[in-house]
Amino acid sequence: MPISKQSQQEKKEIQKEKEKVLADFLEQTFYKRLNKTKTAELVLIDDTVIQMFRIEGTGASSVGYEEQRIILSYFYTFLSKNNEHLTIETTKLPVSTISQVSHLRKKLQILSQAHPTTERAQLQLEIKKDMLRKKIEKQKSLELLLSNIEYLLYLYGDTAKELREKSEQLVSLARSYRFNMQMLSPKEKELVLFQLNNLNTKL
Repeated sequence: MPISKQSQQEKKEIQKEKEKVLADFLEQTFYKRLNKTKTAELVLIDDTVIQMFRIEGTGASSVGYEEQRIILSYFYTFLSKNNEHLTIETTKLPVSTISQVSHLRKKLQILSQAHPTTERAQLQLEIKKDMLRKKIEKQKSLELLLSNIEYLLYLYGDTAKELREKSEQLVSLARSYRFNMQMLSPKEKELVLFQLNNLNTKL
């Protein structure tokens, strides 16, 4: 129990340190903060706000010419029908292995609850558990080595309320033209902001 409490305390201290680093970083830029709300809007120094979305890929490179033409036509129509102030850019973000690690940890947890009755079975269980631990570590290391090309859309608004309304309308409009937009998580937004201000740094 004391170990668990110590671990929780360490996690809290690490989180506080991360928040301090981000706050110090934001002070050096024209950003004020990321709002601590569900949508985590980015607030600029003039109190206007920005929302960040990932434009999901459509696999256009793997389809025929006619399908590519249709995809481009839909995207052009989406842009022409949109009246909001937005910017689209290409950037790199780390590859996420969260789902893979979560799946492997569940398997490891199931094995940890097993109680083999023979020495041979116990040895086999430990080998399986060790293999899963190595797979988890490999997935974590991949996040540090690999990166994805991402297409990001920045949507601007005067207030957080206005931005939320614009965001809902924009996502709905995009969906009607056969492509999806997904809001970035606060952590992903921090990575984007860091990369924008440190262009030569690999995330």
